[in-house]
Amino acid sequence: QSVLSEHLIRLDNNQFYDFYNGAFVRRRALVPSLLPSEGPLSPLYDITYNIERATSGVFNLRAAGNNLDYDVTWGDGTTENSAAAVLPHTYAAPGIYVVGIDSDRVYRPRYANNGAGSITSIAIGPDALLGSNLIRAWQGASLLTSFSCPSVVSSTWANISFAFGRTGFTSFPLLDVSSITNFASSWADCPKLANWPANFFNVTGPLNSAAFDLTWLNCALSAQSIENILVSLDTNGQSGITLALQGGTNANTSTWSAAADTAYVNLVGKGWTITQNGPAPV
Repeated sequence: QSVLSEHLIRLDNNQFYDFYNGAFVRRRALVPSLLPSEGPLSPLYDITYNIERATSGVFNLRAAGNNLDYDVTWGDGTTENSAAAVLPHTYAAPGIYVVGIDSDRVYRPRYANNGAGSITSIAIGPDALLGSNLIRAWQGASLLTSFSCPSVVSSTWANISFAFGRTGFTSFPLLDVSSITNFASSWADCPKLANWPANFFNVTGPLNSAAFDLTWLNCALSAQSIENILVSLDTNGQSGITLALQGGTNANTSTWSAAADTAYVNLVGKGWTITQNGPAPV
């Protein structure tokens, strides 16, 4: 089944015709949306992976937790139901495949630097149940450059430490992180991550003292991105936290804006300990 909205024609609120695959598509709890000519449809699956296979061979879905029960469309014409934490699938040829995962139970991805290297994009559907703990969810997805998730899902997360570390992002989208209490190492060792949106951390859950430890270690944050991060954390108003902005090609303090310098000084005044490339602003 295609998951691209431009390939789907709505027949009614619960059925679509996929003219790319020549099949009728039904999905439980599919949110009624616009016709393709008017805008995008809601994602067809709870989780959609685009994976790029340079060769034939095995790709593993990896999840954590008990009581798993999920359906998979592998993108090569095969589907299956599984309760396995590690589910292998063999692709007969290299190519780009769209993998869809659906579950009525909590399905929490956990790659933890093991086998995510061929994932290039991730789209989370509005009725996905990922749980509150996404520790190391997609860590090590070195080709991952695109991520989307609706607020109704991301607002339920509490811990995303290491979740996006060692990925291929050049930018990251704005998410609802209003319940998250731990961002430690969340984007560590992302050497291409340069662009970060404003207002990302204006509202979070209660932050522990290590909530931003090594969060952007060895990234490529621009001076504007660092301003966006510092100003948002200053707006958040919490105190006594460790923040890592050092390493990689993260912008040196000599290139920072006055707004970034001011936010930095404000945070230090609230008991933050910040490490960065270059001397501390004063």
